Amino acid sequence: MQVNNLKVKKAIERVDAIFALEGFTPNADKRAIDNAVLAGKITPAKVVEEIVAYVQIHKSMEGFIDSRSWQ
Repeated sequence: MQVNNLKVKKAIERVDAIFALEGFTPNADKRAIDNAVLAGKITPAKVVEEIVAYVQIHKSMEGFIDSRSWQ
């Protein structure tokens, strides 16, 4: 999986900065997802697909990261 780490890292930093303006700080799950994307283990689009599927089944994000093979 080819990932332009610099562009992805900058995008992650921008998103975090925008959310920080609203008082939100990244949690451990977001950091784990960011690290997996930067490591090229998964694409951002695939993360979204997996989160949607997981939440539809479990009605929660709890346990999502621990259930992923790419984390």
